[in-house]
Amino acid sequence: MQTKEEIPHPELHRYAAELRELVEAICASSSFRTSPKSCEFLRHIAENTLGGNIEALKERLIGMTLLGRNATYDTGADAGVRVRANDVRKRLTVYARAENANSAFSIEIPPGTYVPRFFHTVEASEEQAPAEISAGDLTENHNEAPRLSLYRLAMPTLAALFLCTICIRWQMTEEHPFTTFWQDVFQSHRVVLYLPPQEDRGGRVFVDMQELNAAAPLFNLAGQFHKQFTVVSVPDRTTSSGDVLLSLGSADGDGSGSAVTSGAFVPAAQTGNPRFIVKDTATGRAVVDRSPSQDRLRLSGRIALLTIINGAWRSIRIDGTDEAAIGSAIRMLCERDAFPEAIVDSFQKGTITQVVIPMASQSEARVFHEPLPGVPTTTSSRMQ
Repeated sequence: MQTKEEIPHPELHRYAAELRELVEAICASSSFRTSPKSCEFLRHIAENTLGGNIEALKERLIGMTLLGRNATYDTGADAGVRVRANDVRKRLTVYARAENANSAFSIEIPPGTYVPRFFHTVEASEEQAPAEISAGDLTENHNEAPRLSLYRLAMPTLAALFLCTICIRWQMTEEHPFTTFWQDVFQSHRVVLYLPPQEDRGGRVFVDMQELNAAAPLFNLAGQFHKQFTVVSVPDRTTSSGDVLLSLGSADGDGSGSAVTSGAFVPAAQTGNPRFIVKDTATGRAVVDRSPSQDRLRLSGRIALLTIINGAWRSIRIDGTDEAAIGSAIRMLCERDAFPEAIVDSFQKGTITQVVIPMASQSEARVFHEPLPGVPTTTSSRMQ
């Protein structure tokens, strides 16, 4: 007697070769060979699962990789990934019925997830096989069976409820990097949001409406955490070293950083010398790598740049080659599914974290951590 057993994720590597052969056999079958896109989807989710890269199998990331969507596309309105996944599920069902009856391995994609489950067929042991019971045994056992009390009948249900409660409490204590990062920003700190002024009429400062629209996701984010920003457009002499300074774009245009981190709010000595800067060039604004080493990146195209500086003052600057790139970076930071998890540990004192975010659909953000000269580092990832 044969039965199917799921292969646990930690053991997938033992069967990687066979499972890759299975995927190729499926793609070559009559159920799949007429749909290259379905084969591409199946190969993508299978390879990432076998490689242990399950984090890549989120709807937004799949849409960016396979469908060419940008980093901030609306997954609620765009059902491209869900449609593709449903098509692959249907084709797998047809394949299993028609061609997979005697296969040693099989694959399924459960509804609600893009992480596939792999199974292998095993022979049931004699101990697992059900014993044959005669009619006489049934009669004898039936006559001798004790009556079950209500308590004994309810025990399985009570045990299940207990396990569900434990599971829910565990999930509640597991913090997503998005939540951890922004709780560190808002908790016990005043967050000063700097929007560069566009016009000064007799001492009255005006901010461009485009700047406010770009910052809208940040205001919505603050509402989620029941917090608020202190919005300024001129140097605020009440700003203290305990505040978190958040700025959008560059106010001076010379590549040295916005007014928030170039002296108007924070002493220049505390801003360090970031490896990456946004600089005005003859052809427009560009992100420049100032590293003297051979590892210097040659950057081109539309790029956003996130810089987190942890000196005596803590600052977060979102800049880029253009307003659209800056807006995309803001939305990425404010959306749980798109949030770059690698920056969750970016609040160690005496460090600079920079994230280079290309806008090209096939490009990935790159994170760089460096020490801040003259400031001792700490091992804690939480703000002090």
